[in-house]
Amino acid sequence: MKSHSAIVGDAVTSHSSFTVESTAGDARAGQLSFDDTALETPNLFPVINFYAGGLEQSLFGGGIHRTMKEFMTGRGKLDLEACAEYFDAAMVSVSSLTDYGIPRDTFETYLETPIKERSEFSEFDGLLFVDSGGYKFLHDGELDGSDFEMEIDQRAVFDIQQQLGGDVLVNLDHPITPDDGYQTRVEKARKTAQNVAEFLRLSGDHKSVRYLTIHGYNYSMCDTFLSELTDILGPHLVRSCFDGIALGSLVPKKDNKGDLITAVSDCKEVLADYEFDDLPFHVLGISSSSIPLLIALGVDSFDSSSYIHAAINGKYHTSLTNTVPLDEASFEDCYCPVCSNPELRAWMRGDAEYKKDELGAVSMHNLIIQKDEVTRIRECIHDDGADGLAEYIESTVGRNKSMRRFAHRVINDSLGGYF
Repeated sequence: MKSHSAIVGDAVTSHSSFTVESTAGDARAGQLSFDDTALETPNLFPVINFYAGGLEQSLFGGGIHRTMKEFMTGRGKLDLEACAEYFDAAMVSVSSLTDYGIPRDTFETYLETPIKERSEFSEFDGLLFVDSGGYKFLHDGELDGSDFEMEIDQRAVFDIQQQLGGDVLVNLDHPITPDDGYQTRVEKARKTAQNVAEFLRLSGDHKSVRYLTIHGYNYSMCDTFLSELTDILGPHLVRSCFDGIALGSLVPKKDNKGDLITAVSDCKEVLADYEFDDLPFHVLGISSSSIPLLIALGVDSFDSSSYIHAAINGKYHTSLTNTVPLDEASFEDCYCPVCSNPELRAWMRGDAEYKKDELGAVSMHNLIIQKDEVTRIRECIHDDGADGLAEYIESTVGRNKSMRRFAHRVINDSLGGYF
């Protein structure tokens, strides 16, 4: 077993801080800070493809992603400065860099300047989370361009994360699946632990927020995962070297709210047993109707591209938990910056030169609804406590008959219950 000092050197200096300012049962609201960037929590990181096959003059392309970057930077056809506030955070994945089959010289152009140092993205000053792309690389093992292939391992991922200028970085992990047997899960945990050791060696002198990815669908699985990491890396590794925890492998469970609640609540119990529960806790790839429930369980942040996928599927958010078909939407009933703009309302009705603009406007609206609702939940934690948050969940998620029992479960287990 390698000692902690052998892995990361004699000292690790954290450049981040996480402060809990209010609690409501198990839910908490606070602030995650890194250098001069502060993010109120709980919060949602929208997934943005900053580099999607294009060049500088097209904000590096990407169809709907291009329109979203235009909203982010105010560099599009319409100047909507009010949209900048909805990009206090963003996530990009290493695995997305070659989704559009770019040549090597374009790939190298993408990596030559950190995202937030590019003039094209100078208006974006939010917290940038760069995901490792572990789920995709577990299957493919490489980045594929039009005229090159790059083998992916922990060193390659970390180098790219650095070049992109990520504020929050995670190790390259080996996600589990519901069909994995015990031995397969243990082997994936061991491989992840080996990557963690390399990640810590590589990042020892790098200024960033470091999150550890863990996996499991219940207490036993999460405990086994952390036990394997501890056996390889030492008992104090996570607590002394990492600034946060990211729970992955939950996307296959996103439509089973009971399993999702169990996975998150059991993981929180394991983290408390390991004395890691004061670290910020991020859930990867989960959003929309699950967010209020998981916030009540103590989740501090999420990432999602659901706002875009909903638009692509013709869905217009009327709340965090509800959508209507786009052709049935009453834009005049919404006061967000998109729906308040006559030209953008016309875009959403199909009067746009490009489909990316029609669906991009809907995507921006959906993101605004999601972000505003998370802000409302955060304010509820600060101002109204457990009773206020329980009332919020009851009046939103609990209104849906199929979700009611999950709302009641969370209120009873995490917010003090009804009696």
